[in-house]
Amino acid sequence: MRNRGGRGSARGVRGALWLVLACAAPAPGQDMSEAPQPREPAEASAEWPLSVGETFTYSVAIGRFKLGEARLSVDSRETIRGHELLRTGLAVEGGPPFFRVENRVTSWMEPGAMRSHRFERRIREGPKRYHDLYALDQEAGTFSVERWSEQMGAFEPSPIEEGGPMPADALDELAFLYFVRTLPLEPGGEYTLDRYFKARSNPVVVRVLSRQEIRVPAGRFETIVVEPIIPEVGVFQAKKKPRVWITDDGRRLIVKVQTSSPVGPVALNLTAYEAPESAP
Repeated sequence: MRNRGGRGSARGVRGALWLVLACAAPAPGQDMSEAPQPREPAEASAEWPLSVGETFTYSVAIGRFKLGEARLSVDSRETIRGHELLRTGLAVEGGPPFFRVENRVTSWMEPGAMRSHRFERRIREGPKRYHDLYALDQEAGTFSVERWSEQMGAFEPSPIEEGGPMPADALDELAFLYFVRTLPLEPGGEYTLDRYFKARSNPVVVRVLSRQEIRVPAGRFETIVVEPIIPEVGVFQAKKKPRVWITDDGRRLIVKVQTSSPVGPVALNLTAYEAPESAP
């Protein structure tokens, strides 16, 4: 991983971030007819609570090479347009010194209905920087997107993306990660999720593969292995063999996330966990 290793390492950190953020940038020319067909509907379980204070910390690595850290957390309660919401965040920092990655996404979720009302993405990857804000109007069934303008010092309509209609009870990519934890995950099950807020990226298909005991820096865990398939997103295509390990208990901890990349397997491994205010 000498010369090319630096550039490959930077791509690896970006790949690890987008692995846990469902439906990032669509791959051009992808045929949606290749998506696997679901065998049964997805229904959320009411047993798992979403609570302020829950925090996951991960190491980001390609093979044995650690490239950074990631933090997934439920940060606060807030009110937006009369809706009582929880603000969740995913932050990733790392990469080689000459190509730093400092990315953060934030989701404002309605915990009871498990749907999104606002989504924010701040990206800093080497010289590239942008800050997008999505407003999801669940009552109207539409979303809008704005991009921060350094020149104007304010958000303006995005120059590269338009809003539009969205499905009922729509979820953004970070909220989707929490929603998957509420599903009745049984090996052999397969679920179709037509709730991503950008309708063109539906359906998301989640396959429940097996039960497996694994060891990560935070300890040894009994887990359920899940394969999320999103045809339009490179790291979630079936050929990338994406995997998510979720504890097989009431906590539903996300212990590990992994996908493949041109420079090797990219993984987020749990290093620490802080329980929420109301632990399951």
